[in-house]
Amino acid sequence: MTNTASEATLRRIRNHLAVAEHPNTPPAEAEAHRERAYNLMATHGIERAHLAAAGEVTDELASIPFLIDKTYQEQRSDLIAAIASAKRCRTLQWKLNGKLYLMVSGYQSDLEAVQMLCASLALQMKREVADVTPTGRKSLSTARKDFMAGFASRVGEKLRDVEKQAAAAAPTPAAGRRSTDLVLRDRQAAVDAYFAKMTPNAEAAKRRKVSDSNAYYAGREAGERADLGAASRNRVGAAAQRALNA
Repeated sequence: MTNTASEATLRRIRNHLAVAEHPNTPPAEAEAHRERAYNLMATHGIERAHLAAAGEVTDELASIPFLIDKTYQEQRSDLIAAIASAKRCRTLQWKLNGKLYLMVSGYQSDLEAVQMLCASLALQMKREVADVTPTGRKSLSTARKDFMAGFASRVGEKLRDVEKQAAAAAPTPAAGRRSTDLVLRDRQAAVDAYFAKMTPNAEAAKRRKVSDSNAYYAGREAGERADLGAASRNRVGAAAQRALNA
């Protein structure tokens, strides 16, 4: 895959996400476009990993920053972290002057995927959380925080499943080349070493306890509806299936 071909694939992914996120796109068609984008992204990542391992393309380790201001900073950060982890990246967060910053480290091709996924899934989460209803005497703020925690949790799980499916479906490498499992394992080890060198004093973040379990599981159900994997294909109608050919 040349750089030109890679850019063409990324344009296809962006186009599918743009259609899925448009408010006038029917739900079934949006689901189909979203699913196609996520599966293209996973397959593209595997292909790039093999080509980089063979020295046929450049895919360097790097870090990108995210600035998270306004409300629900930790919950929005958790969504980015869940996406980054599924794409074999590492994250570091810190606060400064009331704003939360998140640094994501990984290979350039995976960082590109993280940026696209974050933009799409943050929009989905924002739409879903608007309909949250607190349980009993729980506050709306608490319910929304727990809903977003559930959403990020389920989305992270589903993205990891999509990555596993893409790795399992990858063609058998030519003689003399490493397997997909070994290539991905080496990339993860390289990311971990790079992250450790960049952030030698980093500590694991403490997780916030769930207060409104109903809101949390509603968030997980919303994360399930994000339709990240091939399993959702059985729920897509014929009209939506035609959208996948774009």
